[in-house]
Amino acid sequence: MSLLSGTGAACAQSAPVEFGAGASATRENETTLVATGAWLPEWRRTGHGVLRWELGAIYVRGRDNTRFDLSDDAGVVHAGARYERDNGLVAGFGVGVQAGRTDALSGNPQFVSSVGWRWQRLTLLVRHVSNASIKQPNDGETMLVAALRFR
Repeated sequence: MSLLSGTGAACAQSAPVEFGAGASATRENETTLVATGAWLPEWRRTGHGVLRWELGAIYVRGRDNTRFDLSDDAGVVHAGARYERDNGLVAGFGVGVQAGRTDALSGNPQFVSSVGWRWQRLTLLVRHVSNASIKQPNDGETMLVAALRFR
């Protein structure tokens, strides 16, 4: 039993973490800064890549002087999976809960979808966060994020 728990702890300690920053846009292209973080333990290896768990957080800074209610800061904590192909392609999906409310992020759950490219420690992602019209308004946030990976 202790061998198993020791192996699990070793895998968790060696799991990469990723920190990023970028810009997000919503209706009528009101943009703002975003910051992200993720813990990415390996789930399983495939013939051409690796499937990882993704436990992450996204911070979206509020915007002033818009026609919409976007002035509050908002955050989303999410869990899901990410597939990283050996050729660099990255795709992921997760479900999360939010803190803070705006016209763009207006109710739980929030769905986080990602597609991008990874080269060594650098990952470029296009992400969309939305509640899939479960609660209106449902503008969502679409962001471009550059992230660095640390092990």
